[in-house]
Amino acid sequence: MPIRRALLAVPFLLAAPALAQDESRRPPALPTPLPVRLRPGAAPVMAHARIGDGGQQPIEISFTGPGAPTEVFRLPSWYGNARIIGVLRVRDRDLLVVAFEGNTGTGVYQEIQAVIGVDDDGVARILALETLHNRLTAICSDASYLTIRITPLADGKGLRLNHFARGVFGTCGPPTRRPRPFRAEWGTTLRWNGRGPFSVPPPDPRAGPERRLVEASRAKVAAWLAAAPRREVTHDDMQALDLMEVLRNE
Repeated sequence: MPIRRALLAVPFLLAAPALAQDESRRPPALPTPLPVRLRPGAAPVMAHARIGDGGQQPIEISFTGPGAPTEVFRLPSWYGNARIIGVLRVRDRDLLVVAFEGNTGTGVYQEIQAVIGVDDDGVARILALETLHNRLTAICSDASYLTIRITPLADGKGLRLNHFARGVFGTCGPPTRRPRPFRAEWGTTLRWNGRGPFSVPPPDPRAGPERRLVEASRAKVAAWLAAAPRREVTHDDMQALDLMEVLRNE
């Protein structure tokens, strides 16, 4: 189950990837309407991002212009922080990267990034779902962080994912008890043949606990995205896909 119990946020002993007050602004939103080329050789269309007022409203991503997809993408945004954060050039077309809230609560803040595009069959769909950044600041000075950075491959046929996990546990208890810091960094390549979602490599059986959590969820997400074109993500989906369970918490 996702962590939603009350947690006591305290200063972290290690350097954090982003300060709590900056998490919803890193990376910043790209201004819209935004011109994008969704098909190889096609004319640009305009991408729009709209989010409702009053909180707990999904962000809606839509397109206008000749040949633009008619489908609307909807992603949850509990605090209204969802936004378009990037455009990636893959397979001679532009893919949008949209950040939206995942697991949230006292001491917990996660943003997930959805990669959105149009495949060679003309289907507008979500092509990948990955954590952007995730923070857990628990009791005492225990804390855990995960950041995933996405960049296009040099050959233009996929994505490179660079993962950075760090944290410390065991800070409660007598002074003689030694804290248990951890740190892990690794890379993953997602290939794309232009049809359906990105393909993902199988989980690495030699991986440490930080990587195992990410790869177990990624396998579920890949199967879900391949089963049908997805244009909406709900909190129930995120729970079923373990997207909110990618952060080491002990």
